Amino acid sequence: MMNTRMPVTCARCGQENPEIAPFCSRCHTPLRVTCPACGHGQGHGGTCDACGVDFLKYGLLHLGRMQAEAARERDRERSRHELLRQLALIPLTGGLSLFKYLRNRLRDR
Repeated sequence: MMNTRMPVTCARCGQENPEIAPFCSRCHTPLRVTCPACGHGQGHGGTCDACGVDFLKYGLLHLGRMQAEAARERDRERSRHELLRQLALIPLTGGLSLFKYLRNRLRDR
């Protein structure tokens, strides 16, 4: 059987690479880019040929969502830690510090 695979030309440097290569052998640029929204594979970045999504805008939107989720998780963890601290201090403060903590939490909402 004859090998019918066609070489893929790098859009950046013009190097011909085997079809199965994920990166250019000369400049290490990805030879195929997959759209994060629809999964369409193409030979260049920028915008998707199939659905028109701008990769940079999509990535920035996703990054913003991830940062917001991380901030919410940090706040939840900090709140849990502070509550456990106040519960541990009950024998020493007679519950006064827990009362102040809960009062401040209700006032902040």
